[in-house]
Amino acid sequence: MWTSAVALEDVLSLVLTRVKLDSFLTCAFDVGGKSAIVFPRAEALRFKVILQGECWLSVEGDDTCYRLRAGDCFLVSHGRSFVLSTRKSDNQTVYAENLIHSRNEDGVIVHEGGGDILSIGSVFKFQGHFSRLILKSLPPVIHLPSDLDQAAVLRWSLERFGAEFRGTAAGRALMMGNLAPIILLQTLRVYARLTPAKESWLIALSHPKLSKAIEAMHADCGRKWTVASLAAISGMSRAGFAQNFKKYVGAAPKEYLLYWRMQVACNLLEKGELASAEIAHEVGYESESAFSSAFKKVLGLRPGRYVSDRTGLA
Repeated sequence: MWTSAVALEDVLSLVLTRVKLDSFLTCAFDVGGKSAIVFPRAEALRFKVILQGECWLSVEGDDTCYRLRAGDCFLVSHGRSFVLSTRKSDNQTVYAENLIHSRNEDGVIVHEGGGDILSIGSVFKFQGHFSRLILKSLPPVIHLPSDLDQAAVLRWSLERFGAEFRGTAAGRALMMGNLAPIILLQTLRVYARLTPAKESWLIALSHPKLSKAIEAMHADCGRKWTVASLAAISGMSRAGFAQNFKKYVGAAPKEYLLYWRMQVACNLLEKGELASAEIAHEVGYESESAFSSAFKKVLGLRPGRYVSDRTGLA
């Protein structure tokens, strides 16, 4: 019987490594008065923690107006704008990018004298096409209050993140940069525990049956997987497996496997250690031409062009 080794180094970690998660510290904002700071859409996940004060959060695509207190944090999904306001209503709107000139020597953007809200956060960007598949099931915003029982471990990371920001110790920026991806992982874990009834890729990773098929595909993407063989690993009927996989993951098993294979192929092409024919075999294709066609179907260009575009070679 086939067994997976990926459960030991879980799928979430493997995927985030493959899609090359990058985190960038953003400016801290110290805001006062009746202010509404507008953060425009960005091709990234954006995380913020409220270090001081109380404010209101509105996110594009979500009808809730969230009340945030010191210690609360939130993660805004890819491609959505959001607004942080000192009051629930009757605020003066200002765009975040227009405040860059207000940054002080500590890297803090001060608006209207500050004092009401102090926040800091990170931007998380992903390389590769596979991230589109896994991020689309996230809600517009994940809000985690500071008193949430399930977020005890996350609270420790947030406290360290805030302490490093306020401190002056050597290596401060490096420490915060290393804490940021840990905070993202912990936020996603807490979200998955809080919403077990909601269908998403994150929930599928913990599903007692679907997770087995997902682990199998990630452990050995070059294997000749079929819907029937994946259903057997999951202990489900073929029809039941296909239906539930699509419901949770948002893609059919074959589409999911195709996208994962192409992500692995991209990583191997970028390393430059294997020829295209060898990579084709590694990701489950008997011929280089079949691999090239599949690659173009997902990425819109042939493997050779992908490499030349990445290296700048004509």
